[in-house]
Amino acid sequence: MATFALRVFAPGRAGAGLSARGRVAGPYLHLEAAGLSLTVPLSALRVKAAGFDGHQWLLEWDSADGLCSALVQSEAGIQALRASAPAPLARQLQAAGRRAESRRRRWHLALLAAALVLALPFLALLAFWLNAERIAGWAADRVSLSQEQYLGDMAFAQLRPQLKLIEQGPALDMVREVGERLTAGSRYRYQWFVAQDQQVNAFALPGGYVVVFSGLIEQAQSPEEIAGVLAHEVQHVEQRHSLKSLLHGLGWRALLSLALGDFAGGVWANLADQLGSLKFGRDLEREADRAGLQALQRAGIAPEGMAGFFERMARHDGGRIALLSSHPAPEERLAALRAAIAAQGAYPAQPLPYDLAAIQAGL
Repeated sequence: MATFALRVFAPGRAGAGLSARGRVAGPYLHLEAAGLSLTVPLSALRVKAAGFDGHQWLLEWDSADGLCSALVQSEAGIQALRASAPAPLARQLQAAGRRAESRRRRWHLALLAAALVLALPFLALLAFWLNAERIAGWAADRVSLSQEQYLGDMAFAQLRPQLKLIEQGPALDMVREVGERLTAGSRYRYQWFVAQDQQVNAFALPGGYVVVFSGLIEQAQSPEEIAGVLAHEVQHVEQRHSLKSLLHGLGWRALLSLALGDFAGGVWANLADQLGSLKFGRDLEREADRAGLQALQRAGIAPEGMAGFFERMARHDGGRIALLSSHPAPEERLAALRAAIAAQGAYPAQPLPYDLAAIQAGL
């Protein structure tokens, strides 16, 4: 009959046990190890499930020298015992098997629980990533106007040294006057700036900072085109797009800082860079377009300038135009903008009273 490996523990032997071979012959278990030969009646064995996962069996029996035991670690040994066991031992083996299965289940559950505990931080990060936009929107809705204004103040203070601002003149007057018409009755206190920069660009910061680059004014063909860009930009503030995108980009640290009222932490150290790299998604751009058209209508300014400017810039290699790199204008967006203008219908609008050519010459 085939033999199987086991480890024997007996009085007077090494505490780590002896490596032995076992075989079942008739009603006996025969054990052979270096300096040891034992024959144990199967009826004298007591069986316990052993090992952390219950995959080992411990056989115990009483001898004249005291308690002896053998650890069966192989499936072959377990099957050999099952095949030859008398009824009392068979019942013990069945009970030990049930206990072993129960132990394995508990072990697997413990492993699963440990894995979940270890995975919780990663699962939390994954959940945040999958729901980041929704969470950022929820958080932005709970940011007070004063907190939003403070973030805008911080961002503009960080950004201002990089800007060559035009402190006075007709270009700044036009931007401020048109902007104030577009934001009449707003909950925000807007501040308007023109920066000497040849990029065709404009941007808005949380809390109501709006900066227009001289390059955009120089490329415009009418004051209404500048008004269209301003109408779009201020809606990123009114709809809190900039705030939501900022919180989305900065992640949970920003949410925690806001919840604790901490505006001095390192999370805000590069606020201007974070805002400068914002790229709004298609849905936010369309929302800013629609709301911007409504603002133009309330201000009595013709809406065609918005679509005309974006269309012309897109035709002139929009990939190299800063405004369109952060505010993409694909064909479907321009088509939606034109459709929204048509749906708005005609309304009273007077031409804006600015000599754009003279303003451009002054830049």
